[in-house]
Amino acid sequence: MSVLLRTSPDPEESRTRANLKAEAEAPQTEGVVSRLPADRSAIPQASRPLDVVVCGLGYVGATMAACLLGQGHRIVGIDMNPEKTAALARGESPIVEPGVDHLLAVGHAEGRLSGSDDIGECVTKADIVLVCVGTPSRPDGSLDLSQVVKVCHDLADAIRCRPDGAQPILCVFRSTMLPGSMEETVIPTLARAVGEAPGSRYEVAYNPEFLRESTAVADYFSPPKIVVGERQPGASQRLLGLYDGIEAAWSEVPLAVAEMVKYVDNSFHALKVAFANEVGRIATCLAIDPQAVMDIFVSDTKLNISPYYLKPGGPFGGSCLPKDVRALNAFLRERALTAPVLENILASNAVHKEFLAERVRSAAPEARRVLLLGLSFKSKTDDLRESPLVDLAGRLVAAGYELEIYDPDLRREKLLGANREFALQHLPDLSQLLISDVSEAALRVDVAVVGKPMPQALAVLPPELPVVNVHLL
Repeated sequence: MSVLLRTSPDPEESRTRANLKAEAEAPQTEGVVSRLPADRSAIPQASRPLDVVVCGLGYVGATMAACLLGQGHRIVGIDMNPEKTAALARGESPIVEPGVDHLLAVGHAEGRLSGSDDIGECVTKADIVLVCVGTPSRPDGSLDLSQVVKVCHDLADAIRCRPDGAQPILCVFRSTMLPGSMEETVIPTLARAVGEAPGSRYEVAYNPEFLRESTAVADYFSPPKIVVGERQPGASQRLLGLYDGIEAAWSEVPLAVAEMVKYVDNSFHALKVAFANEVGRIATCLAIDPQAVMDIFVSDTKLNISPYYLKPGGPFGGSCLPKDVRALNAFLRERALTAPVLENILASNAVHKEFLAERVRSAAPEARRVLLLGLSFKSKTDDLRESPLVDLAGRLVAAGYELEIYDPDLRREKLLGANREFALQHLPDLSQLLISDVSEAALRVDVAVVGKPMPQALAVLPPELPVVNVHLL
């Protein structure tokens, strides 16, 4: 019997082993946090101390204030809750987060921390404003941006009072907001209230946070990445050196990209938890040790825990993934087990197939002649079984398009067995659709559709021929 896989695991023992393993592998942030204030050299110091206003003293704002103090900046904290502002003004943390209280106390003792309820006076002297107010859920799940809007109006009043000729103040929003919020809500609100668009008297940026509660200080000084959304390239001015000395990959991107990254991260984290728990429920019901299964799963950093399969583009296909997911779902039904994530994988893939077909139809609504580059489910194989491109070809033919298909991986005489049966079942006229000269075919079609990487074929397409890429979105 395998040491890792037991037919009758003790659930309590499994949980104990998992907890011990998680504790052993967890980052030892407590020791790091406790050393930071005592050893100033452990904290990257600001090359130029800034006057920073932090609006919103919840978990993000209070942590930001503490860490910026540790770097040598001067901080004024503002919150709609006067108790939080008063606590900060005394050098006390308004939240429970390891290391924050110590950093705030040190900054307060050095005279670099204060609290205020007057944003106008603070902004007059500030270099940068960090907006960290809450964006809670409404009953229907949508975001409530009322606190963000209120801060915009307060900021606008203060910006109008800044002396003429003052350097434009940089307003950095860190509140979690859906894509489009900066351009559709924040900037228009500020522009109307200030009386002018950003650029002259003020500038805006979006800087999503990636802090985890209980390890937030360590995460701040060792972030997984730094993402800055800009109204136009260079507008964020590299956040005036706010992150100087902190090593992380920088991404300066359009505002909506930065907003979406935050939601992609959190959705993926939630998906991972839900997926792991579904695996755990299935394994437990089968008297299989779920920790052993997932330990093996996460040990694969080539395919499982890696960038592989995470590029938006074509649906999955081939002889393995659809068959195995379908079989697992049938197995779940037989055992009366519920796993909503696993049960909806095929449905999501089907939605994506239709999305790509509509993308082709929308790109060339008047075109009737289409050249499809690729038919097998991936490059360097002739496997057509459950290929999304076979599905796309079938949809185009059914819609009345004159279709020609070029795929250098296919040979008519090599299509045998189940591969041939699947192809003829979905494309009975496949032999008439396949062409061998892509340059000649390109002269008689209205649009080309790229189904898989094919640089040599793309190189011979006429430059005026519209191209729709369904391999990469």
